[in-house]
Amino acid sequence: MPIKIKIFLTSYVVLVAIGVILFENFLGDKSLILSIAALAPLMIIGIWIFPEVVTKKTTAGYDENLEN
Repeated sequence: MPIKIKIFLTSYVVLVAIGVILFENFLGDKSLILSIAALAPLMIIGIWIFPEVVTKKTTAGYDENLEN
């Protein structure tokens, strides 16, 4: 995944987490804040640490040649 997309996703997760924490602090259940404070960093770590799944494209002719 390109670095620009990772930076965008990281900033998006941070902004949404801050927004939900502020909303829950003023109007909602304060126990949810702890869950979001734990989940947001895990999501960011997952974006940066785990690699993107890459699949190899194969053709039917190539697979048939392997069997011979």
